[in-house]
Amino acid sequence: MNLMMKLNSDSVKKYILDIFFPNRCPFCGKVIKWNEPCCEKCESEIPFISTEHCKRCGQEICICSDTKIYYDGCVSITDYKGVVREGIVNLKLDKAVNIVDVFKDDIYKRISQMVDISNIDIVTSVPMHRLAKQKRGYNQSDVIAKTVSKIINKHNCLRILKKSRNDIAQHELGRYERAEAVKGLFYIDRKYADEISKKTILLCDDIITTGSTLNECSRVLKENGAKAVYCFTIASTHLNND
Repeated sequence: MNLMMKLNSDSVKKYILDIFFPNRCPFCGKVIKWNEPCCEKCESEIPFISTEHCKRCGQEICICSDTKIYYDGCVSITDYKGVVREGIVNLKLDKAVNIVDVFKDDIYKRISQMVDISNIDIVTSVPMHRLAKQKRGYNQSDVIAKTVSKIINKHNCLRILKKSRNDIAQHELGRYERAEAVKGLFYIDRKYADEISKKTILLCDDIITTGSTLNECSRVLKENGAKAVYCFTIASTHLNND
């Protein structure tokens, strides 16, 4: 039996693409084998979350007592530092759309620890404003949501949420400023309003910092009929008391 017969359709595509576009480590950019998710060095340096995070707000320092949390749970896989930080920056620059493949086994495990996967109806993503998306060419949160939906074998719909404006860079803001900045920033595409009614939704993004963006998206989803909203991100920052 030849190699091509042993491979499934996704693997065949990756094998053929590798001939023309060599597979690269999503963290450091080194050329690697067509079927490897990343290089050995970077794999050994992935900063997997080792401390207990609140299962509701997803934060190492719980904010549930002083913040109204609209989502029903949130999990991440890694800390946003080191090679993961470089990988997510590369993802936003269209140099590492394969970064999610590195965490396939971890994604299923972490999500199933948060919620019974059989209860999830739809996988969706945090939206970008249309002008920002046109400039970049894609939304990195869509990339994550598409892969997650395949891993947990659930339908994805990436057009449910819309973003009303290009907001200022949130990394310049503190926790409470972020919460104010995202108010009214997202809305439901009315074409998909019926699709979320009484549904349990998994909302995907690349990073959780203060949770403000995920929280505002979750509020909008719930106020438009969603039964429950759970959140998944690749990475989590260390939120300080400010």
